[in-house]
Amino acid sequence: MLAAGVCAGLLSYVLSVFLISLYATTGAIAGALGVVGGMGAGRFGLLVADYGMPLLFLALVVPAALLVGRRTGVAGPLHGVMTGLAAAATHQAVGLLFGPPDVYELLIYPSLGLGGGLLGGARGWAVRSGEQAFRDTNRALAAARSARQVAAALGENLAGSGVVGLCLWARPGDGPVRLLSEWTPAGSSPTGGPLPDPSSWTAGWPRRPLRIPVSSLSPGERSILESRGVGSVLAVPLLSPGGGFRGLMTVFSRGRRGFSRSDLRAYAAAAGTAALVLENLRLVERARRAGVLEERQRLAHEIHDTLAQGFTSIVTNLEAAGGALERDRVALRHHLDQALGVARESLSEARRLVWALRPEPLEEASLPEALRRLVARWSSSSGVAAEVFVTGEPGSLPAEAEVALLRVAQEALANVRKHARAGRVAVTLSYIGGRAVLDVRDDGVGFDPAATSPGSGGDGFGLRSMRERLERAGGALSVESVPGEGTVLSAEVPNRAAEPVGKVR
Repeated sequence: MLAAGVCAGLLSYVLSVFLISLYATTGAIAGALGVVGGMGAGRFGLLVADYGMPLLFLALVVPAALLVGRRTGVAGPLHGVMTGLAAAATHQAVGLLFGPPDVYELLIYPSLGLGGGLLGGARGWAVRSGEQAFRDTNRALAAARSARQVAAALGENLAGSGVVGLCLWARPGDGPVRLLSEWTPAGSSPTGGPLPDPSSWTAGWPRRPLRIPVSSLSPGERSILESRGVGSVLAVPLLSPGGGFRGLMTVFSRGRRGFSRSDLRAYAAAAGTAALVLENLRLVERARRAGVLEERQRLAHEIHDTLAQGFTSIVTNLEAAGGALERDRVALRHHLDQALGVARESLSEARRLVWALRPEPLEEASLPEALRRLVARWSSSSGVAAEVFVTGEPGSLPAEAEVALLRVAQEALANVRKHARAGRVAVTLSYIGGRAVLDVRDDGVGFDPAATSPGSGGDGFGLRSMRERLERAGGALSVESVPGEGTVLSAEVPNRAAEPVGKVR
C-alpha cells in the first residue's frame, strides 16, 4: 500500500519532467532547423505543472489503488484512500526540492489522491469480489449433483440484490424446451403463473447473452413476469463443449436495466461450466438407467435359468405324482422326492440371486464337477441317459465365464427335455489353449435353426438367453441341427474375460 502510493507520487514527477525535457529538446531541434512556431519550453513547463502533472498523478493513483484494493478485498476502498494520500505526500515531498509549494498544490494533490484512491480501491474490491464469486461458483458447480444444485450454485454466488430468480432450461434436439430447475433468493418463493417458453422471448435461441426488457414482451408474457416482480430478463445460452447439452439460463431482475456489462461477463463465463456439469449429470443419469436395465436383464436370465426351470421341474414331477397316485406308490415317492429336491435348490438359488452370488454348484466344486452333478441330477429326473466328458488340462476361468457355461448347459438340457425327445445326451467340456468349449450333443428329433429355435415357442428366452450371457463373458454360441439327426450346441469362452473369441452365430 505505502510502496504503491510512493511509486505513484514519484512517477508523476518523473513523467512530467520527461515530457518537459522531450518538448524542450524537440523545440531546440526545430529552432536549429529554422522551424518557427509553438510555445516556448518555459510556457509548456508551466502548463504541465498546472494541468498535466495533476492528470498524470490521478492516472497513476487510480491503478495503484485498484491494485491494492484487489489484494486487500473488502478493505479495498480504505486502503485505496491511504494509497492516494501516500502518493500525494510523496509528490509534495519531491516538490519541496524545487521550491516551496503554493496553496493550489496543497489543495489539489491531496484531493486527487483521496478521490483517485477511493475510486481505485472500490474498483479493486469489486474486481476481487467478482473473482471470488466466480471461484465460489465453480466450486459449487463442481460439487453439484442435480440441476437444482446447479441453479443454486449460480444464483447464490452470482445474483445481485436486484435478482428475483434464475431458471435453467433444456432443449433436447429441436423439441420443446423443458424447465430443469428454478432458484429464488432465500426467504422468497415464485409467485404468479408458470413461466412461458423462453425461446419466444429471445426470437429463437440466442448465441450470446441477451438483455430483454419485460416491456418488450407480449401482453400475456409481460403480465406473468410482472406478477413475479420482474423488470428485465437476462438470457444466457448453455452449450456443453461437445454439444451434447443445449439449454438456456434466464436471470430475472427487478430493474428495467438490471444487468451491467460485468453481470453479462460473469454469467457468460459461468454458463460454460454449468452446461458441462448439466451434460455430465445427463450422462450419469443415462448410465444409471442403462445399468438398471442391464441388471434387470441379468436377473431375468438368472430367474429363467434357475427358478423358472426349477418350478417347471416341480410342476412336471407333481403332475407325474398325481398320475401315479392310484397305481404306483414307489413312483409316487420318487416324483415327490424329486419335486422336493428341486424346490429346495430353487429356494437356495432365489436367495443367491438376492445377494448376487455365484451359483451354488460353483461355490462347492469346480466347473467340471459342477457339470457332472448337474447332468447326473438331470438324467435322474428326466430318464434320459447322459454323460460328461472333460478333455484337456482344466484351467482357471473368469467367474463370469464359468457361470455362463454352467447356465448354458442347464438351459441346453432343459431344451433337450422339453423338445428333443432324445434317448442319449453327451456333454463335453474341452480346455483348448486359451479358451474353453462346452458341447451339448443329443440324438433327438433335431430342428431347422434358420426356421425356429428350441425354447422359442415357450417363454421366448431359449438361445437368445444363452447368446446374451456368453456375449457378456466375451464368448460365442453356435448351434448345428438337422431335422431327424439331433442337435449340437457349442459354447466357447476365453480364459481371459477381455479376450473375445468371435462373433455370435
